Amino acid sequence: MNTPDFWHHKNSIISILLIPLSYVWQLGNILNSKNKNKFNIPVIIIGNVVAGGAGKTPTVISLANKLIHSNIIVHIILKGYKSTAKNSIQVNTKIHTYKDVGDEALICSKIAPTWVGTSRTDSIKMAINNGAGVVILDDGLQDSSISSDLNILVFNGYQGIGNGRIIPSGPMREHLSKAIAKSDLAVIIDEDKNNLKNLIDKKIPVLNANLKIEDKYLNNFKNKKVMAFCGIGYPEKFYRTLEKIGCKIIQTKSYPDHYAYSKKDIKYLLHESQKIDSLLITTEKDYVKIPEKYKNRIYFFPISIEFNDYKTLDKFLLPIITN
Repeated sequence: MNTPDFWHHKNSIISILLIPLSYVWQLGNILNSKNKNKFNIPVIIIGNVVAGGAGKTPTVISLANKLIHSNIIVHIILKGYKSTAKNSIQVNTKIHTYKDVGDEALICSKIAPTWVGTSRTDSIKMAINNGAGVVILDDGLQDSSISSDLNILVFNGYQGIGNGRIIPSGPMREHLSKAIAKSDLAVIIDEDKNNLKNLIDKKIPVLNANLKIEDKYLNNFKNKKVMAFCGIGYPEKFYRTLEKIGCKIIQTKSYPDHYAYSKKDIKYLLHESQKIDSLLITTEKDYVKIPEKYKNRIYFFPISIEFNDYKTLDKFLLPIITN
């Protein structure tokens, strides 16, 4: 699903009516609590408190690259949203599709060995058995079964935390105070339009970060007319990124998060983009789900994260990777 509009409004009647179901959600989380598993290698969790769109995966990729450049053997762990994998498996792009392992896992596997399965604990054990020196979890802050060494809480500065209510009344997976209490560090991606730094209120250090796009992609799309489409939780973030790199957006088409594109969908999009004489462009997460025969007619660009304060980040990383 895309982010419902009422998630951004405290006075929304729909949001208010759904408040009782928010208590059901919280009760489910309490009943789901499990004993923590401790591991003999560092475990880093990149999580968020808002449903979808904060920027966890680009943060995972950037952090993994930083550690890999320091000659640390990094493995990445995901549950693989909508994947068919039950037992933990290592992602292999030669044999696995997004239906097998999930779209984000395919992207992460380009960076480091990546494991997918319903049990994060089992996936971590598999990574350790296969030589991992550090594991990074893409999501997992709300998984009580994992004992971690560093928890990083990711926000998108434009998205904020909406009306601050718990799912389904609002976008929050848990109360902000609870997420902050279990986190060591917060990262705000893009401009902090919602005063998130003030909400965090010096309880944990806050790093700012910006989306980073390689120059070759910037040059390819600057001043070009584009039709943009995506199936992500917060599509406005993608469209805003296109505007920032100088694209002239003529038309957009948003689909539900993790949407599986059919040939009919792609033919429609190609037809529409041709009608308005525009390049058809999407996110990397969406691109991996495009039928192969159409990929050469659709554009995308990889996104990573650039932190504004690597010195503070290193203060948190060095103690756990040098033990």
